[in-house]
Amino acid sequence: MEPNEKLVLTMKEMQRIEILRRVETRRLTVEAGATALGRSVRTVFRMLGKLRSKGIKGLRHGNKGRPSPRRTSQAVRDQVLRLARDEFADVNDTHLRELLFRHRKLRIGRETLRSLLREDGIAPKRHRRPKKYRSRRERKPAFGFMLQLDASPHDWLEGRGPWLTLVGAIDDATNFRWARFVQVENCWAYLDLLSHVCLSHGLPLSLYADKHSAFFVNREPTLDEQLRGLAPITQFGRAADELGIQLIRAHSPQAKGRVERQWAFLQDRLVVELRLAGACTIEQANVVLQRVLNDYNARFRVPPVDSVAIFRKCPKPEALQRILCLKDTRTVAKDHTISFEGLTLQIPPSKLFRSIAGKKVSVLQLRDGTVEVDYRGTCVARFCPAAVARLLAQKPNLKTELRAA
Repeated sequence: MEPNEKLVLTMKEMQRIEILRRVETRRLTVEAGATALGRSVRTVFRMLGKLRSKGIKGLRHGNKGRPSPRRTSQAVRDQVLRLARDEFADVNDTHLRELLFRHRKLRIGRETLRSLLREDGIAPKRHRRPKKYRSRRERKPAFGFMLQLDASPHDWLEGRGPWLTLVGAIDDATNFRWARFVQVENCWAYLDLLSHVCLSHGLPLSLYADKHSAFFVNREPTLDEQLRGLAPITQFGRAADELGIQLIRAHSPQAKGRVERQWAFLQDRLVVELRLAGACTIEQANVVLQRVLNDYNARFRVPPVDSVAIFRKCPKPEALQRILCLKDTRTVAKDHTISFEGLTLQIPPSKLFRSIAGKKVSVLQLRDGTVEVDYRGTCVARFCPAAVARLLAQKPNLKTELRAA
């Protein structure tokens, strides 16, 4: 220490020096000083020796004031701050730490990174809300017992492409996730998602969804429905009923909190991954999404109470396609035609049925745009997408949902 340099002492150091001075001047015994300092008698003698030879500075630890040899270098700190403001801007601390190691091979502690960002004025991406009291709801016991459904429209591509909607499902027991990007949240989006779940894992026991019109009819039953004792049902509800899947209505976002929290995770990390991959189309976005989901399901899947999954066997793809579709009922006219979405569809003669005039038939609109007419489980007419397109071309001003398929 330089002669004119002032040594700033803490309160604890000042108390320690005062006790040692009293021991040195014999106003306090060595044993009493050792008790007051919480040291042994031998340590007190060593401290007195350092005080006599080196003065007050001798009582301090030799490493005090020296930088740690494990301290992150200034060059690395500057590089991290530059990346945090430019390439990896708007990324949460934990994700930023992973990206730094993945893309730049920079290994830095989470708390070191957090303190470095805060000292430089880079605020956290999200501020935690104060906690509220919530009663615990136990998870379902097995994989496939209940899936929570929801969608999130968002500027996922950050202006590089159109706004997309991410429809997703999460297993209540394990946190396993399914998701896919679509143009708009509608019945087809959820039918496609359910088809993906069924073909990859099987039929779940139940689905937990909000009051969106794709799941539940938000109107009172008509007089005809009341007389027949039928409740109004959506196309998705009808498909779930045919597959034996219970559709449960959620009355608040908190009721299906697991799938709601999914969007906070994906809007935080998936947007960054899409930006780094340069995705600007829905096809590219779905490729990146699948990679992110595979990583999530591998890292954050929770083991269920019952290790045996209860997904049921899925029908064959052809049969599943005819369930996960839009299905309506029509009455056959005397000339064996039906009116469907503004088009007149001719039913050809069949060897199985002599005449079905006046009978009720089911009209199936499949995902690829094919329209089928079924009578008693038998297809009596089939219109491929090209045939439907030709019929639509004859009525260019017709407003119909067929083009949406």
